[in-house]
Amino acid sequence: MSIFEYNGSALVAMVGKNCFAIASDRRLGVQLQTIATDFQRISKIHDRLFLGLSGLATDAQTLQPLSAYFLFIFLNY
Repeated sequence: MSIFEYNGSALVAMVGKNCFAIASDRRLGVQLQTIATDFQRISKIHDRLFLGLSGLATDAQTLQPLSAYFLFIFLNY
């Protein structure tokens, strides 16, 4: 079994003149088995910055707070 068989997902985004949209599936699973259907893949980092992470769930859970931390450091120093 390959690591690439875990937690795959899809993200799609579009931008309009005064709007944007980001869509994501919320399924967390291993191969054909569904573990959860409410996994958060899109995060609001700032008023004008959203982060969508697909792929391995542990990577998404690690990168989201790390990105928010680096943005905080960037804006305050």
